[in-house]
Amino acid sequence: MCAWKLTAGLVMLGVGCSGESPVAPTVSPETTATNVVTISAAGVSPRSIQIQAGGRVLFVNNDDGVHDMSSDDHPAHLECPELNQVGYLSPGQSRETGNLVAVQTCGFHDHLDAQNPGLLGTIIIVE
Repeated sequence: MCAWKLTAGLVMLGVGCSGESPVAPTVSPETTATNVVTISAAGVSPRSIQIQAGGRVLFVNNDDGVHDMSSDDHPAHLECPELNQVGYLSPGQSRETGNLVAVQTCGFHDHLDAQNPGLLGTIIIVE
């Protein structure tokens, strides 16, 4: 009888876990679907996005490795300090920039792999 309960429990566990999809990251009201940069084994996507002044950008780490997303210039990271709020992302983590209010182009990179062209990008902030 106990073996049956154990088997039934394991079957139910398997059913509960199979087919589940990853939970979507929480996005603030200022962030829209177009204000998302995804990090994967292939690099960042999109590499360049345009947002409205005052908006934020959500960085989502869908890679198996850690990334430390920072503002250009490397290593000072002073071009757009609001980008530095993203920082260190473990696999599966996501985090937003601060509000990007100045009309300008902000470069970003992975501080841990600053010369990797696949991990370089720009955020164009417009009025």
